[in-house]
Amino acid sequence: MKHISLTVLALVSSFVAFSQRYLTPQFDSVVVAADIQYGFNYNYKGDSTNLYLDVYSPYGDTAALRPMIVLAHGGSFVQGNRKSADMITICKALAKRGYVVASIQYRLGVSLSSGNTLEKEFQQAVWRGAQDGRAAIRFLRKHIAMGNAWKLDDAHFYSGGVSAGGVLALQAECLDLPTEVGALGLDTVALGGIEGNSGNPGYNWRVKGIVSLCGAMGNVSWINNNKNISICNMHGDLDRTVPYKTDYFKFLNSPVALLQGSFSVDSAARIQGMNTRLYTYKGADHVPFVGLTDVNMAYMDTTLTFVSNYLYRFVSGIIPAGINDVKNPNTLNIYPNPATAYITVEGARFGSNLNLYNITGQLVLTSTLASNQAIIHVAHLPKGVYYLIVEEKGERVHQHKIVLD
Repeated sequence: MKHISLTVLALVSSFVAFSQRYLTPQFDSVVVAADIQYGFNYNYKGDSTNLYLDVYSPYGDTAALRPMIVLAHGGSFVQGNRKSADMITICKALAKRGYVVASIQYRLGVSLSSGNTLEKEFQQAVWRGAQDGRAAIRFLRKHIAMGNAWKLDDAHFYSGGVSAGGVLALQAECLDLPTEVGALGLDTVALGGIEGNSGNPGYNWRVKGIVSLCGAMGNVSWINNNKNISICNMHGDLDRTVPYKTDYFKFLNSPVALLQGSFSVDSAARIQGMNTRLYTYKGADHVPFVGLTDVNMAYMDTTLTFVSNYLYRFVSGIIPAGINDVKNPNTLNIYPNPATAYITVEGARFGSNLNLYNITGQLVLTSTLASNQAIIHVAHLPKGVYYLIVEEKGERVHQHKIVLD
């Protein structure tokens, strides 16, 4: 009986350890393989351009196969870098959760003297970026075929990005029919066709899901023949750069093209019965998680939590709520952050005490959980930084910084 009990305990312990992988940080450090060339093509000027990516993987990971996430940076398709601070933060955070993450550089730039309209120039820029994104995914699938030193799971490829990177990922996966591209009036022959000619032909560029952070689509009907993918959208409802719903994208204060943002993408995906999620940064402008202020970092924390929960059920087969009774401070979900009216706390044990302190250490609010979810109303409190302390039987098990904005 003792032997059976120990066996059961070992199995339960293994399950708990696995259940946290992909959901919360499991590794202390990350290995970065930088400046790896994945392709080659010509930019908008006709200049030859080498295409590079950086790969982030968890240090000391012994898993046989790991999910792959390919991310693209922002910058309106005219600027930006795969090594920007926000990209490094996101890539490292996801790698510490057990993913392998690639940050890609893609071709940038539009011509203001080509004789084309701005809309045509940006359509071509997006198309070039989408082709490069497909080439990057093909490169990683080629890596699997060539020995798979990064131990990538071919069945779990995801793509996404920030701002223009989110636009790139959505277009790369969904703008995939000649009729759709033809309707834009693009010269698909000159631009390399659907597959593109940025490298690694013959390998699969399809992904299982997309993470679009403040991204958009030119036409949400492009998802109609891609109902098998899942989409995670996060977007500020006061975004003045990439519309939250449907509006014009502007460049140099000039309206360029009508874009359909995360709200519109999510709505269309729901109509199609797709697996879709939308998180709205209430009252926020474009990419609110970029920056070093407490508010920016709080938005980044919320972003990583939401994205991790979105990906978790696909890569683990476990619904996050199913592990809320595990006594581990890392299982707590606290959102939204920043908050304005309320904070939701999920995962703390029944009877836990929730104590909210202001920056001076004064206790401003306290409550006791009657279930594994609590809603704390904070609209009456002044804006600023607070600390939420969760206690179980007098023992502090979690401390979380909250920003009220």
